[in-house]
Amino acid sequence: MPMPWLFIRTVGKLCVVGALTIGGAGCAAMHDLSGAPRAGYQTDGSYVLSAQDQGLGCRELTERRVSLQTQLNELPAKAMQQMQELPQTVVSAWARLTGSTDQGVPALAQYNEAKAEAAAVNASLEQKGCEANYGIETAGIHPHNAQ
Repeated sequence: MPMPWLFIRTVGKLCVVGALTIGGAGCAAMHDLSGAPRAGYQTDGSYVLSAQDQGLGCRELTERRVSLQTQLNELPAKAMQQMQELPQTVVSAWARLTGSTDQGVPALAQYNEAKAEAAAVNASLEQKGCEANYGIETAGIHPHNAQ
């Protein structure tokens, strides 16, 4: 008779561990769904610097700004080229048909993310008083002009 009780106790412990694991994953998912800011690109189009990035000094932030400026200068031409090509996937074609924010064009999505990150870097530079001229110039991408 001791065997069934041992079995039941072991299964019970496994159920508790499983419930805690699933519950923990659920809490993590709810945190993401709650809209609480996390590091990186946000669903509203903004960008939140990580704690590590917020701790960067003026020189490192300026280097990051220069890198983002390079991306922002290169991506418009790439986006225009991609807009003129046929969509490569059904998802891209659907995005273009429905007029999603990135129009099914990967370079346009990358541009929007880099632009949001640049704004966050600029805000950090300004907050730290790193330099007077901290703005990043961005070239405009107008999907309706790519015909």
